[in-house]
Amino acid sequence: MRKLLSITIILLGIVFIMLSSFVKNDFSHFLDDDYAIEKFMRYDDFIYDDSIKSVLLYNTRSELTYPIINLDGGEYLKLSFDDLRRENNSYHFTVIHCSGNWEPSALEKNEYLEGFFEDEIFDFNYSRNTDITYTHYNILFPNENMKITKSGNYILKVYPVNDAEHPILTKRFMVFENKVAITMDIKRATDVNESYYRQEIDFKINHEGYDVPNPFGKLNVVLMQNYRWDNAITGLKPKYIKDSELDYNFDNGENVFDANNEFREIDIKSIKYQTIRIKNIQFEQQDKLEHVYVLPDEQRSFKQYYSMPDLNGNFIIKKNEGSDSEIDADYVKVHFTLPYAPPIQNGNLYLFGKFSDWKFKEELKLTYDTLKQEYKKEILLKQGYYNYAYCFVKDASKNTGDLSVIEGSHYETENNYTILVYHRELNDNYDRLVGYASKGNGN
Repeated sequence: MRKLLSITIILLGIVFIMLSSFVKNDFSHFLDDDYAIEKFMRYDDFIYDDSIKSVLLYNTRSELTYPIINLDGGEYLKLSFDDLRRENNSYHFTVIHCSGNWEPSALEKNEYLEGFFEDEIFDFNYSRNTDITYTHYNILFPNENMKITKSGNYILKVYPVNDAEHPILTKRFMVFENKVAITMDIKRATDVNESYYRQEIDFKINHEGYDVPNPFGKLNVVLMQNYRWDNAITGLKPKYIKDSELDYNFDNGENVFDANNEFREIDIKSIKYQTIRIKNIQFEQQDKLEHVYVLPDEQRSFKQYYSMPDLNGNFIIKKNEGSDSEIDADYVKVHFTLPYAPPIQNGNLYLFGKFSDWKFKEELKLTYDTLKQEYKKEILLKQGYYNYAYCFVKDASKNTGDLSVIEGSHYETENNYTILVYHRELNDNYDRLVGYASKGNGN
């Protein structure tokens, strides 16, 4: 009996080891993926709390600007967001210095912050006459309590008072120095096989007066399209060097982007009348909200390019009938439909744009209606003007999408391109952002 028991124990041990190995091998990508942890701190634009909506961070010069300021330029950033909970919550914020690759830098807070290391958000107001009540918060910084002393990449973290380990949101921003001059030329791709649907960005960096002894090793250049990090080009090295001028004119496609198409638009600044893209607006008793039905969209991948002004995927919050859109604008349910048959295999479609933080969010993934042969999605949006597109993401592809499947891609499309130049000097322990330039091919 004892012998039989020993054999049984040994067999159970073998089974346990086999199962452990299976779990480790087949599910390790879930276990190792820290992003699967609900409150894991991301050094990225991210919302950790479903009650937090309409997050905006921009240079105060314009609501449509990217959150980047000059270290010595006297510029300010504004963060705004809504909390849909009825009770008022007290929040603190802090900033975290990052490397050029968006990892925490080696700097201590007292090395890049002057004043307090965290501050409370005192600027908040309650919504007025809205179907969904919310509290609106604003932060203006740098301010008298918190000043930034180093250039580079930063994360703005907002969290409940006395609970810094559980942020409600994080946002990226950057602080730059004017140490180098950047010029760029935006044109259709040189490769004839790509010239009808891709754009090439040739550029030069002039560092006269600023020493760059090793541009191949200590200089990190980032090329962005419409301020998107998901498809940013990194690791570019100069092709030619002449005195203080670094030339990035490539022939092999290192500096080429899909041109994509102009963004679609919806105007919900007013729900008292139907704008050009709105099919119907009606109040639903079930959830006591206004529902906005957008006219069915169409696939544009095989259509000719049509020029129309857009915000390059951006959005603004605005209510026509209010005096203060931040607290007067209401939240409405917006219904999108895309007739398409048969459904796309091996992947999913997502609503995509600045309002999605340029990410493929589960709450923005479209579902397919087999009976009506169309994709559809209903989302909650604050009143305003929104650009959006339909992006295809293959199964098992985490961060890469393809706009051309639905939207098409045309070299004539107007896009905005940004160049960031990071430099780590010999004795530095952080990446300085020593150059910044932005230009549209329509400029």
